[in-house]
Amino acid sequence: MSYTPIHRVLPALNPDDLAVVARVFERVCADCNEPTSSSVAARCAGTLIRSFQRGIAEEEMLLDIGHAVLRS
Repeated sequence: MSYTPIHRVLPALNPDDLAVVARVFERVCADCNEPTSSSVAARCAGTLIRSFQRGIAEEEMLLDIGHAVLRS
């Protein structure tokens, strides 16, 4: 088992932040006709969460990121 060094742990999302990411995730999956339960959708969700944790909070930017993941 491997552990992430403490300096690389990203901040937790509060409920409002999580609602933004969830809304973007649902829209991206709908736009791309991707089931939210698929493995590529899970990868997209992780990317969206990490992007938000790193400071990308604009929904349009998150949508672009999510679309890019699902179309790759």
